[in-house]
Amino acid sequence: MRYLTGILASMLCCGLLPGAAAPQNNDTDPASSGAVFAAPPPGARGLGSLVAGPYDVETAPFDNRCLGVEEAWGHLWVSGRGHTTVGDVYMIHKYDMNGVYVISYPQNVSAANSGGWGGRDMEADAAANTLWVGNDAGYVEVMDYDPVTGGLTYNSTVITMVPTTIRALCQDPVSGNFFTKDFSADLYEFDMNTGVVVNSWPLTNLSAYGLGWDYSTGLMWATGSGTTLVEVDPVSGLLTGRSAATTLGGSQGGADVYDDPRNTNGPSIVALHQSSPDSIAVYDTVGPPGGLGWTVNLPATFVSADAYSDDFEAYGGVVPPHMATTAIDPASGLPDIEAWCDIGGASGLGAASGIACLEMGLDPVSNNYHNVRNALVLGLNGSGFTTQTLDFMAIDHGEEVHGIDGVWVSDDGLEWFQVYSDWGALPAVWTAVPGVDLSSSGPSTQGDFYLMFGQEDNYPYGYLDGVGVDDIVITSSGNTGPVLAVSNLVGGSVTTISVSNATPGGTVRHGYSLAGGGPVNTPYGDLLLSPPFTELPAMAIDPAGDGSMSAPVPPFASGLSVWLHAFDLGSLSFTNGLAEVIG
Repeated sequence: MRYLTGILASMLCCGLLPGAAAPQNNDTDPASSGAVFAAPPPGARGLGSLVAGPYDVETAPFDNRCLGVEEAWGHLWVSGRGHTTVGDVYMIHKYDMNGVYVISYPQNVSAANSGGWGGRDMEADAAANTLWVGNDAGYVEVMDYDPVTGGLTYNSTVITMVPTTIRALCQDPVSGNFFTKDFSADLYEFDMNTGVVVNSWPLTNLSAYGLGWDYSTGLMWATGSGTTLVEVDPVSGLLTGRSAATTLGGSQGGADVYDDPRNTNGPSIVALHQSSPDSIAVYDTVGPPGGLGWTVNLPATFVSADAYSDDFEAYGGVVPPHMATTAIDPASGLPDIEAWCDIGGASGLGAASGIACLEMGLDPVSNNYHNVRNALVLGLNGSGFTTQTLDFMAIDHGEEVHGIDGVWVSDDGLEWFQVYSDWGALPAVWTAVPGVDLSSSGPSTQGDFYLMFGQEDNYPYGYLDGVGVDDIVITSSGNTGPVLAVSNLVGGSVTTISVSNATPGGTVRHGYSLAGGGPVNTPYGDLLLSPPFTELPAMAIDPAGDGSMSAPVPPFASGLSVWLHAFDLGSLSFTNGLAEVIG
């Protein structure tokens, strides 16, 4: 232990967007009331978080009347009417994925939209080299993309039976039908081949300009007032309840949902902001919205995920160190005395087994009906296995959909990935929810990770609302061999270096380097330490395959990079390598 302290000690000793050139001219909803959701703060991750941008799409093409946006053929395409000082110059502007202007192509302007705004939102079929551009009076202009030149040319006009402007536009890739909305007018589903309206829904509580199809959920995202992101169910024609503000806000424009490699969460949405200047930005569509209201308490310790099971009977209602509960007012993010997140079965409504379970909702005896938000977070460690699968029992007492509802996984407590979503789909009896994959949604579960059960609604637990969870079982699979881990690597503290899944009763040799992570070739594989490296005292491995050692870290070591690696003598195999920065 003195070696680490001594070696470390010796080593340590030795823009704002440019403004528009002319007054902004926007195509806005006169009935819009503006945004009503809090934008995520800087650094927050989740629904509405900024992935890329914002990018000024006004200055380069000299167009301060930009309207729609679409991602296709490796580029971003923006429709625009032109500049107020030069009149109507209808164009579709081409940008690379970092918002750099490339070139513009003329729109077709038919008699029905002459003197209007021209193309609004757009939808592309990349494989068919087709771009549809929504227009006034139910018109859709069809453009062809040339994969050789990268250009757009006008093909034809579809005159649909939609009685409004085709302001928002997206396609259901399964049915092939299109959806459109004109601010607060009805939501329409129509057949592009015939122009016939297939369905319509009165969705007056959403003023929409853009629409994008989320292939991961089969739902749509709209840009609402204040350029909020609003999720829409294309089957019921209703809002799902998930929505979030965006960083830029302002008057909404078009939108498109697509896979952006800069977003590891999942699908992204690019939204056009009729701002000053007109701009586009890419946002996350996955996870709960960022902000104070979504902060959850985290447990102080982690327990092994391997063969973890919990029926909540052993705690007497007292939250153990590997769990943490959150019970808040979602508007303020502050604790709410009537938010009910209990693990002792205190409601008396029973459990799937025994008397205790996780209960989330409003206080069962309250008649002060208002939204509360609850969460239980478990600290788990999945070392030694590639896959963790969750089974549990649950009961739904009448939930409506809210963004935090479901089961979430995180490896840092900041960025959450949803692995189960719909409490409302469960019946009002205890029901098995089997086979929830915790390991393929994005975060790593091969070390410390968090598992969260979240819920929000406005009626008491057991009366119209509330979710119960019981009999949690986690199954680990995919043995990964010996696993090296380090915890509390902080200057002035005592760090613990541990190995799991090693040869029971054996010995593990390990060390560190301050020079780099190798590799150095050996007959047994690569040693991931660069010379010079220092070997630490060997670890004795217990019958369960675990071993550890502790060492003090000097306060002045903070900020130093260190690489660690270990070798299991019993299996003649290396562990994973670690590259760490001392906190």
